[in-house]
Amino acid sequence: MYVVCDWFSYTPDVHYGIIASAEGNGVILSQENVAMPALEDILIWSTKTGIVVNKLSGSKHVVTCLRKFPDRNQLAAGYYNGDIQIWDYTSGESLILFSSDGAYLVSGSQDTDIIVWDIINESGLYRLRGHKGPIHDAQMMTQHNLLVSCSRDGLVKFWDLDTQHCVHSLLGHRSEVNGFVMLNDETTLITGSSDDELRCWSISYEQEFTKPGESSLPGQNKSAPAMNNLNVDISEDQPSKRVKESLGHPISSTLIGSVSKKGTGRVMTLTLTPDQRCLICQSASKIIDIFRIRSVEEQQKRRARKLKRAKEKGKDPGIIELSVSDLYPLAGTLACPSAVRAIDVSLNGPNLYNLLATLNSNSFEIYTLTRTAKAVDSERSTYLALPGHRKPIRSLALSSDAALVLTTSNSSAKLWNRQTGQCIRTFSEAGYGVSAMFVPGDRQALIGTKEGLLKLYDLASGECLQTEEDIHTKAIWSISLLPDKQGFITGSADQTVKFWQFELIQSEDMLRKTLSVEHTKTLEMTDEVTSTTFSPDGRLLAIALLDSTVKVVYSDTLKPFLSLYGHKLPVVTMAISSDNTLLATGSADKNVKIWGLDFGDCHKSFRAHQDTVTSVCFAGTTHYVFSTSRDKTIKQWDADSFVLIQTLEGHQGPISCCAISSRGDVLVTGSHDKSIRTWVRTREMLNVEEEQSISRELNYEIEQTEQEAREFRAKTKEDEVAVAGKRSSETLKAADRLIEAIHLAVEEDAKGGSQFHKSWLMLQIIDSGVHPMFLANNCKNGLQYVQTVLEKTPSSELEEALMLMPFSLVQKFLNYLLSLLTANLSTERCSRCIVFLLRSDSHCNLARVHHNQLITTTEYLDLISRLQDALPRALGKLKNMVGFNLAALRFLRQQFQEELNNIGAGAGAIVVVAAASAGAGAIVVVATSAGAGAIVVVATSAGAVIVVMIASEAAVKDGSCSRFKHLQLQLLKFPDVVESSSPFSFCINRHWHFCLVEVFV
Repeated sequence: MYVVCDWFSYTPDVHYGIIASAEGNGVILSQENVAMPALEDILIWSTKTGIVVNKLSGSKHVVTCLRKFPDRNQLAAGYYNGDIQIWDYTSGESLILFSSDGAYLVSGSQDTDIIVWDIINESGLYRLRGHKGPIHDAQMMTQHNLLVSCSRDGLVKFWDLDTQHCVHSLLGHRSEVNGFVMLNDETTLITGSSDDELRCWSISYEQEFTKPGESSLPGQNKSAPAMNNLNVDISEDQPSKRVKESLGHPISSTLIGSVSKKGTGRVMTLTLTPDQRCLICQSASKIIDIFRIRSVEEQQKRRARKLKRAKEKGKDPGIIELSVSDLYPLAGTLACPSAVRAIDVSLNGPNLYNLLATLNSNSFEIYTLTRTAKAVDSERSTYLALPGHRKPIRSLALSSDAALVLTTSNSSAKLWNRQTGQCIRTFSEAGYGVSAMFVPGDRQALIGTKEGLLKLYDLASGECLQTEEDIHTKAIWSISLLPDKQGFITGSADQTVKFWQFELIQSEDMLRKTLSVEHTKTLEMTDEVTSTTFSPDGRLLAIALLDSTVKVVYSDTLKPFLSLYGHKLPVVTMAISSDNTLLATGSADKNVKIWGLDFGDCHKSFRAHQDTVTSVCFAGTTHYVFSTSRDKTIKQWDADSFVLIQTLEGHQGPISCCAISSRGDVLVTGSHDKSIRTWVRTREMLNVEEEQSISRELNYEIEQTEQEAREFRAKTKEDEVAVAGKRSSETLKAADRLIEAIHLAVEEDAKGGSQFHKSWLMLQIIDSGVHPMFLANNCKNGLQYVQTVLEKTPSSELEEALMLMPFSLVQKFLNYLLSLLTANLSTERCSRCIVFLLRSDSHCNLARVHHNQLITTTEYLDLISRLQDALPRALGKLKNMVGFNLAALRFLRQQFQEELNNIGAGAGAIVVVAAASAGAGAIVVVATSAGAGAIVVVATSAGAVIVVMIASEAAVKDGSCSRFKHLQLQLLKFPDVVESSSPFSFCINRHWHFCLVEVFV
């Protein structure tokens, strides 16, 4: 009879050790806070206290790009899998902006595409194609409705956001273009490439592009100009040679010169200070170059100085022209302690700036820059490096009570609190530690270095109590504690295993005794020792050698007992079970083998990982084995039934070490991504067969989705503009839910005899039996259910889901949309669906989903005609409501400003009672003369402003408050139900509706 086994699952608990990961860039949020990528998280660091004030977690993928919205508390984050998420970094909530300012977002990726996103609608507008390499930088112009992008293909492209086409390609770079900036009202372009020069281009606009504020939305299309009349002839050897273009081309460019930088390597980032008086260039090295941008007055002084020098030399000056080096002189350089990953700059005062440098060594620095008449002075103000390792973690040890974690790296060792993740102490002179162990009692620790040194540290004081220099001549790869806890052994690459004993010696002041270690005996081996371990009963000692064998000897006599052969590459890690019967070995051949210690037979060989197995350990008193590898995964195996129990993923780099508690309930791992992760055992039962089945189905869905996405990209690869969405498993599920909802609604409405064109408020279900899905979603009929499913469909997945809808359901779906529009429900969502299904844009053939079939089918003409009448009417009502809201806000602002002016004229005083945190809002009390009353203004985090009149009864009777308008601004949001005696109305889909009501009685 087949028996299904259940195991307890392990889940991620906490992870720490990351200050700034090298995959992303940091940004300055304020004078005191910066945002740094920490693998899949975003950490908000206080530069004054050096602690994390907020942590933004919401993805399993690495953060690759951060951008702050100007003048707002929002942060856009791009992830490795292509997702983009917007955060409110003050409250830590993931959100989408609801304002016209900053309503669009541009993203570029390694897939060579540029996507323009509508943040309010939470979806992509369109995808721009034309680059042949990964996108390195993109910027939207402020003076023109253009987008500029640069790529690894060496091109800088100008995109018209109205026509959604490339209107100009700037050639002239022999290698990739990594960054650019726009100057002088967007008439000067400076680009950085793989060489040591920054090129300066003059940009002229032959055609007047509509400004973003005056144009239509970026998604609206116009007639695209002819783009086949471009003839470019430019050479880098002639900097002043003009780009030849045929007549009528909208943009022309001229290479006017170049300026050299001091930093070596390719340009990584080009950025301007907020006042555009300095240009900062970050290279792929430790050097940051700072250039001054001369103003008009400074250029005149420079020109007069050159004229004076020419006259002094007796030369005819003629017309004095300033070179690019004169316009943008090198004003200074910064030398950081390690390679710079990214930079960001903010304004801190007149000619005063803060420069944030994100380093590749898991740290960041902040410099204060001061611009003077001749140079830019720099001074480091903040350097945060202590809470993390600079280099990959090489070894790890866990204390006996699982409260402390000791990690070593190539230059230092750190002691951590496992539960809080706080760095308790740093041993800066520990050296290149490759092995570590807690001494019994957890007050001291041993560290073995790559140079062959053995160091004993006191954890409380951080003092090195003893250093053994002449015992081992090569790296100490292993430190193992004796079962009686009276000593330990060290295994080294010098082909020896040395035995040590703990001793207490008198201190120099003769007041106390300190712990020391003493070498007792040595075991010579035939090859380098890579790992050692004792059996729990102390009877056997297993020693792994570089010749891929494992020698098992008696621990007391050191006589051979077993020789284990089977691995093809050296064994690097071993562990023995608590009952002394099994030995688990991990090797560089990617295998984990289970051996019996009675006869030395191999019970099972697992092809465990895709790369070198770095560590193995048994969980407590069980035969469950954990193995870690350089393939970034942790796997749990059952050494009795030989099955894979669980695979743990989370590290973004090769896992180098692990340690487990004595009870097997806490697993700690260290990685080359410089993070330390803790995994805890839960009470949740894990069924392996079910997990494997779910994993297979998930992998199959991912493969099918990727295949369909590849076919979709192959069909549209020739289009310069395409649909912004991406077909994924989520869009397939959204399409299935929508199709299922339409089928179910049609069936249930047919039972009730309802008609589609009636309002859902009047529909009733005649049949007494209600479908369970209707009950679960609190719906009374099919129309309500379709509306619920439509609203729950993420906006970013809506268009892709509609593209998968079969034509047979389109008529039914359009009938439901017509009923919703007639009832003024879900107007925005219905409008998007109707326009997308019936669209006939010429720029993307695949976007015309069912347009041709609908307009050629006679029975659909009446439905389309009714949609043409209902859609403008519903949108008009929505527009009027928004206009009323804006008018109410302007009226309230005017009235409130008048009251403030009257209070000021009447010898009143303005008193700020409390300024709460940004998440809770602010309270301001405006007090008039004694007894007259006060106006309380409450600004909440949701954007509501409530004005309440407060006055005493005497003030009301004598008319002291007669000049105040007794108003309250009340905020309502659909579908919330507001119970109030005051008249109110509500709006649909994220539009605020404000009502003015009497509040003073």
